[in-house]
Amino acid sequence: MKNFFLLLSFLIVCFIVHAQQSLGKTTIMYNGIEFPAIKDLKNCLLPFKAGNIIIKKVALENRTGQSFYLSVDNNKTEIQYTTEQSLENAIYTYLDLLEFRWYGPGDNWFVKPKQIKNLKLKGQWYEPSFRNRNFFGTGGLDFGKIQSYDPQNNYKEKWYTWKRRNRFNADFKGVGHAGEAFYIQNKTVLDKHPEWFINEHGKKAGRFKIDNAAAVGTYKKWIKSVYDNSKTDFIILGVDPEDGRGGADDPLPTGMKGIKNHADKWWWLANEVAKDYDESNKRVVVSMYAYGDGAYNALIPSFTLRKNVYPVIIPYAFQKAYLPNEMVAKWAATISGKMGLYDYWNITQWSSGLPQFNIYTIPEKLNFWHKNKVDGIYLETTDAAGPMGHSLWIAAQLEWDLNKDFEKLYTQYLNDCFGNAALAMRTMFDRWSKNYQGAADVAFSLQDLNNASNAVKKGSNEWKRINELKAYVHFMKLYYEHDGTQKSKDHIFNYLYSIHHLMMVQTAAFIGQNYIPPFDKGNIVPDTKGVKLITEKEIENQFQYDLKSSTSKLYTLENFIFDYDKVRYTTPIPINAWRFGGFQCFFYFKAPFSGIISMDAGAEVTTPLKVYTDNEKIVDESVGNNNYDYKEKLLGREWSLKKFKLSIIKGKTYYISTNYGFSRVKINTPGIVLFKQPGQQDFDNYQYPIQYFYVPKGTKEIVFYDAEPEGTTGRGFLINPDNIPVKRLETGAKNIYKVVVAPKYRGKIWKADFAHPTWSFKNIPNIVSLQNFIYNE
Repeated sequence: MKNFFLLLSFLIVCFIVHAQQSLGKTTIMYNGIEFPAIKDLKNCLLPFKAGNIIIKKVALENRTGQSFYLSVDNNKTEIQYTTEQSLENAIYTYLDLLEFRWYGPGDNWFVKPKQIKNLKLKGQWYEPSFRNRNFFGTGGLDFGKIQSYDPQNNYKEKWYTWKRRNRFNADFKGVGHAGEAFYIQNKTVLDKHPEWFINEHGKKAGRFKIDNAAAVGTYKKWIKSVYDNSKTDFIILGVDPEDGRGGADDPLPTGMKGIKNHADKWWWLANEVAKDYDESNKRVVVSMYAYGDGAYNALIPSFTLRKNVYPVIIPYAFQKAYLPNEMVAKWAATISGKMGLYDYWNITQWSSGLPQFNIYTIPEKLNFWHKNKVDGIYLETTDAAGPMGHSLWIAAQLEWDLNKDFEKLYTQYLNDCFGNAALAMRTMFDRWSKNYQGAADVAFSLQDLNNASNAVKKGSNEWKRINELKAYVHFMKLYYEHDGTQKSKDHIFNYLYSIHHLMMVQTAAFIGQNYIPPFDKGNIVPDTKGVKLITEKEIENQFQYDLKSSTSKLYTLENFIFDYDKVRYTTPIPINAWRFGGFQCFFYFKAPFSGIISMDAGAEVTTPLKVYTDNEKIVDESVGNNNYDYKEKLLGREWSLKKFKLSIIKGKTYYISTNYGFSRVKINTPGIVLFKQPGQQDFDNYQYPIQYFYVPKGTKEIVFYDAEPEGTTGRGFLINPDNIPVKRLETGAKNIYKVVVAPKYRGKIWKADFAHPTWSFKNIPNIVSLQNFIYNE
């Protein structure tokens, strides 16, 4: 026994000596596997004096897999962890406190301190604000076949490494649809029992009859096998059928108490499966999505869910049952445990890799979710550092600690990444968030990057990061210049391959999906000779050429905020002013007083009508020939209208929408001024209405987007207060034009005379009314 302890002491000494030799002035002692996080810890602290760091694995007990113990006192740091995620959280929290930061997935975005701080932290267990934090890019990061320019798929590896370093991890990572897997893994049994399903398609999608006890038993047995074979500390059991429910292949049970709709059906199954597992066990949950276009798919169930059922709700897309915030609040009021939330942030399928996300929405959303029992955030985005690198880094910090200040984090990001160029870069990022200019934004971004580049030393780390964003903006330029030909498309793809290593655009998503037309000849891929990766010098030369050759003319983005309290109508609302076409129409007003207002609404046939605030539905019903109080003829057409009395609160914004059916809305109470935002598919082109807008006093030119040429069907003009159409001028950006505003027409109401809905303002508030009004600036 004595010899054993001598040997053990010798091994410990050898280990410590080895660590001291490797790290110089820092000693790291740990038990178990040398996880990647430990390697990062060693590499970061190699040149510094961090004292003794003791890392110990301890029993999980009743903790989540996210918590860790951290103590720092003078020359000694102690970390206690339970799972690999717990260890990652501990190490990267410690490194963040020492100011080691990975701001982006590319090699140039690592920032480290010149000297490390002398930390002093009282020992305690730490946990994140959100237990589950995850995101993935639409279209994925895997290639259908090996790519010559990235044979090891380093792009994917670097994104996953970046996620780890920024503490994107989860106890319950989320599950997809399970119906197809249920069929494939139980094919022999299920094929013998067609009576469990309504048809063959439903069988392969896992949409079985829940009033068949044998079918339910087979399903529960299969889920139990998933549980038994799991090798993770925390197990999430997905019970979703394949994508979509409530269709012809999804039978509702007959005579089952409490099952009113398809949402009830599937949440009943989740509850039934959850009965096999202890509700107090923090290590296992039964999960299902709450989402879908159908009338019932996203509804809260008609009964209480067990505490170990973990809904993942999708409020902000693909559901029509609730307003988004209303859905979050209703689910929070229904469940006794916690839930996850799935959201879409600038997904490649919608954005084509261009900027389409407002970072200023992040703190408001996260705080609202946290207050409403959300402990899991599952984001779908674009894995592209160009449009989303700064957004995802800020999101990572706030998801970890919601008490952090958004503005301080944003300023830290800008200063650490760009130094003296921080202000110029903020100008660009803020515009991408708040007022993205479409094709014209290329010229604005080029100018911002030029200002940024001139503010830092060429070749510095700050310059290299700006240089990478120059390469990204060139992609934006190629995208907007695309003329629809295969040759033009091939040029875009070849450029994507040349900048792939910069992590600016999600290459795999573009290769694997049809995002850029034409689609008949597919997406060009490099031959076996490979791709020449673009160099820093080539990016700079290309940028200088873009800067000089850009035909787009910069214009002033007016720093003007529209004040709804300063408006009033000049005349009563004309009887035919708010007549809508065959599309979905959204309009709104800010309540000028508290009280009751009178509104009539209806349609020639029928239309769904909604009146709502950001958080509450006030009216939600169909109106028209099946629900009306009186009929009225207008311009030779008959409308069926219903009368409403609405209670409003001063200062609140109220939205009104109709969804089709040639609808009408009449506000009968004086003082209510209705507005809308052009650019949405609202009215049909038939008798497309004149719209009124305010031009701020300092405005020298109005810049607007129009998908059609001037003079289309004799229209397409901005009309000054003297009722004179003003000739539009080219800006050099595709479909973006401007008109000059003479001094006497500034601070006045103008008219927009278009024959279609695909137009909008770019440099002034994108706000119009269907009736003339007065604005006192």
